[in-house]
Amino acid sequence: MESCLETLVNEQREAIRLFYLESKCYNEIVEITGQDWNQVRSLIQNGRRNLKICMEKQV
Repeated sequence: MESCLETLVNEQREAIRLFYLESKCYNEIVEITGQDWNQVRSLIQNGRRNLKICMEKQV
């Protein structure tokens, strides 16, 4: 999974890291990153999708 995290765009990687690894909520991520709420939601959704695609390729 670490190698797949590295393939993400910086903003997606940071949002995924904050949400899943640091257990931050969307509002906390908004404050930390300066992105708006909808951008944070999109970054997490797209990052999750891209991680899934990458991990499926590794199997």
